[in-house]
Amino acid sequence: MKWVVSSAIALSLAGCSKAPESSAGEPDIAGNSVAGVAFDYSYDLTLPSSRISDLQEEHARACERLGATRCRMTGLRYTVGQQGDVSANLSVKIVAPLARAFGRAGVKQAESVGATLTGADISETDVATAAAATATERTDVAAERARIDRELARVDLSPRERAELRQQQAVAQGQATAAAATASEQRESLANTPMSFDYTTGRGTGLVDRLQDAGDTALGSIGLTVTALLWVLAALGPPLLVILLAFLVWRRWIQRWWTELMVRIDRRTGLPLAPVQDTSSPPSR
Repeated sequence: MKWVVSSAIALSLAGCSKAPESSAGEPDIAGNSVAGVAFDYSYDLTLPSSRISDLQEEHARACERLGATRCRMTGLRYTVGQQGDVSANLSVKIVAPLARAFGRAGVKQAESVGATLTGADISETDVATAAAATATERTDVAAERARIDRELARVDLSPRERAELRQQQAVAQGQATAAAATASEQRESLANTPMSFDYTTGRGTGLVDRLQDAGDTALGSIGLTVTALLWVLAALGPPLLVILLAFLVWRRWIQRWWTELMVRIDRRTGLPLAPVQDTSSPPSR
């Protein structure tokens, strides 16, 4: 079954260069491809905890099938809570032309195994405007560096003027390096799109699903309460048992021995014996 689902996703991604159009009345959970705009996709999926690992694995395999040049995983997390609730995350970077179809196929695959899409966040950044500003900055810096080089080529410069120009040249070099790094990041954001799938334990958003989730929470709470009581018994049981044994030994042997010892001491010293009530037997009427 997993192979069939994965094959269907691979086939749907084979023509990803042409993004599918949204049908009428259906929310565009995959976003739109716009030139000069970088997108960031995030999907929240709720499904039974027993299916989260398999779905996460299938999404990871779908990325691997595209190849490292078109899709690569950047993060994977899987956590089990004390009540058995599972939370997981898968983060990938996929080439921009494939991002829309990959996101849509991933959600469809999740829904096919009983998951509910509880949230979708598709943010965009206008990289074209920032890239134009960066290009202008790089042009200005290049012009400034050319001017400094021409000044340094003069033979009539004083040592002080040459030192100042060298300092300006170092500053311009730093600006050129920073602008080049910014331009590289902008190209990367346009070429590759980050996408994340967040998986949480649950059944859905309907009334019946919520009641079932409430029942699971109640059972988990009972389990935690019983576990806490067992921990308390494990921690306090041995000391309480020692105290109880010491009390029984005192009542059975030590108290009688102590009473006889005190009687002997009083007889030797000739002091009157204070009445000692035996707590082991009921008082006489």
